[in-house]
Amino acid sequence: MTDAAVAQLARTRVWVTVAFALQGLMLALVLTNLPGLKERTGIGDSEVSLVVLTVLLFAAAGTLLAGWVAPRRGSAVVLVPAFAIQAVGLVLLMLDLPFAALFPVFALFGLGVGLGDAGIGMQGLTVQRAYGRSIINTFFAFQTAAAILGALLVAAINGLEVAFEIGFLIAAVIGVAFLPWLRKGLARDPEQDIAPAEKRPLPWRALTLFGLVVAVVYIGDGVVTTWSSTYLKDTLMAAAVVVPLGYAAYQGAVLFARLFGDRFVVRFGRAAVVTGAVLLASGGLLLSAAAPAPWVAVLGFAVTGLGLGVIVPLTFAAAGDVAPEQMDEIVSRLNLFNYVGVVIGSALTGLIADVAGMRVAILVPAVLVLGILTVASRYRDGVATPAGVEAR
Repeated sequence: MTDAAVAQLARTRVWVTVAFALQGLMLALVLTNLPGLKERTGIGDSEVSLVVLTVLLFAAAGTLLAGWVAPRRGSAVVLVPAFAIQAVGLVLLMLDLPFAALFPVFALFGLGVGLGDAGIGMQGLTVQRAYGRSIINTFFAFQTAAAILGALLVAAINGLEVAFEIGFLIAAVIGVAFLPWLRKGLARDPEQDIAPAEKRPLPWRALTLFGLVVAVVYIGDGVVTTWSSTYLKDTLMAAAVVVPLGYAAYQGAVLFARLFGDRFVVRFGRAAVVTGAVLLASGGLLLSAAAPAPWVAVLGFAVTGLGLGVIVPLTFAAAGDVAPEQMDEIVSRLNLFNYVGVVIGSALTGLIADVAGMRVAILVPAVLVLGILTVASRYRDGVATPAGVEAR
């Protein structure tokens, strides 16, 4: 690869990183502002759940749409409309709309989220294949960091006691401001050697196995992000200052794992890293479920984050390596399991907790995560390097 090609690839990597960060920021600003929308519209928790479900359903539609467009036009084409649609949704959420009108707005936003989730995954793997080594965790790290930044921004806005809608405006402006540069800077998918009529069927067996892994990880993630504060407060009787620390420790650990995960993959191999991550994640959940004191549970949630943080990026990479010429479609289908896991992790945990208690509800994903060991051998290393990945 020439010096000019190396420099171009480095610039492309920067813009793909920006795309990951934008996706994390926009979604975080919506999710963390749901209490403000709840107060403005007078809706309850059940209605909020319906709104979130609407986002997830249309996000699934968006990721399927991305899977149809990307093989024909390239994954870079997907991301600009993804962020534009999300920005429009954010602006509409600033309006004082009645509850019924929120559903089409959140449906529109969800469509953009799905396009964005699929698009950044496709772009990340395209650039990784050009580098010929694992860099996918770093992309996800910036998405996590931006999500944390978004949550802190909302906290600052709330602390200043200004309109919570300011957060929506900030995200929309940032998203739109980057669109012209993203359009030029994102990676162009390498030319396909197989004509559309000759393409093989998707590798459904491998896709299903990897998809179940993604779903299980997001079940565990949903338990921690949605229920850790409730567990610390109601079961372990933690002080108010300690209650949010479970979530904070988990997210901080996820960020740390993703920042350094690729180094471990290069040194030890993908299968070994996944095996270690599974043991950490399952052990962390077990520790939290059995915790005799709040600080032990917080430690357990941090250990969980160290494990769960790297499994999804490496799962996307391993699935993409199964059939590189169908990578965009594979990412699109695999992304659906993300939303399935979120729904199950957030909703089913509450049902289990009502019947058997929160400790058992946390124990269930610990066992499910441990089951990933049965497919760890499929995370074999192998990142092919195409002839070149250009920028649009």
